[in-house]
Amino acid sequence: MRAIAALLVVADHCRIPGFEGGFYGVDLFFVLSGYLITRLLIDEHTSSGSIDLPRFYLRRYLRLTPPLLALLAAYLVFGPILWPQFDLWWHVRDALVAAFYISDYARAFLQLPHIVQHTWSLGVEEHFYLLWPLALLGLLRLPARWRPAALFGLFVAATAWRMIWYDDVSDWPETYFRFDTRMAGLMLGALMATLLGTGDHVPKRLANLSGILATGALLLALTLGGWHIDGAIEWTMTLAQFAAAAALIAAAAPESWVSRMLSAPPLVATGVLSYGLYLWHYPAAVFFRDRLPWFESVPLVLAIAFLAATMSHLLIERPLQGFRRNLKLAPSAAGIMDADAAPAAASSR
Repeated sequence: MRAIAALLVVADHCRIPGFEGGFYGVDLFFVLSGYLITRLLIDEHTSSGSIDLPRFYLRRYLRLTPPLLALLAAYLVFGPILWPQFDLWWHVRDALVAAFYISDYARAFLQLPHIVQHTWSLGVEEHFYLLWPLALLGLLRLPARWRPAALFGLFVAATAWRMIWYDDVSDWPETYFRFDTRMAGLMLGALMATLLGTGDHVPKRLANLSGILATGALLLALTLGGWHIDGAIEWTMTLAQFAAAAALIAAAAPESWVSRMLSAPPLVATGVLSYGLYLWHYPAAVFFRDRLPWFESVPLVLAIAFLAATMSHLLIERPLQGFRRNLKLAPSAAGIMDADAAPAAASSR
């Protein structure tokens, strides 16, 4: 699922015809992130009766920040050369905004950063990581049977807030980039974490049906949704989120066709590199897409992104993954935390 989400975003940023709605790949990331993080935290709470917040924050920091800092260091070296029309302070300012995970609100209200504007989704993720464990501790005080209803209420409230804000200000950037207006996907993922658990109870027939619905909903979102198109930020975005939720149901049953498809080695390998792909593709896409036709720029962007993502994985992410695994873990939480070792969103994105 990470691979599909990342490739959709790359296709959109490279301006491949027919993929004008590829930015919905970020919504797939958000739903998946909400699912994984909530499942991780619930499993830890179930096994130990609490959530080790310092350990959680440290793991998130070690997962996201070192690869991001590597990208920003490269940007500060090559950015002034590739975009000489902007002065050095312009590049330094944008790098600082991205490094402090405030690109979401800076992009919404100040129209910056620029060359690294894709880091807005990391800002959304980081705000979620900061606040959600605390909110989840309160949610876990509810009886188990009421938790899905509470999370569904949060999803509805977050969706309504996004729609109300957009209807009131009619400003795409102010609505699209901010954490508080993009929470709905994360909440839907959290809801799926409470409903699915490990997924062992999902019947194959239901999983296959969910796969068909997920595919249809995603294709419909990609067809109907486009940048600044009326209804895209309100309704089509919700459709893409439901597609991600249905895909989670479909992938939960190992025998489903979706699970088998997503287990294909090329997709798995791309998913492992998806965080690096997301980080490194955008500056390359910005540089080439206005200079070359898309069929010439796409191979260059993919080559640069895959090479940089592979180096990031081998030199930064994998060594830190080993360090993170050596942090003290509750035995029953270790499995889900190992699953978290693959790149997070956006981590949509």
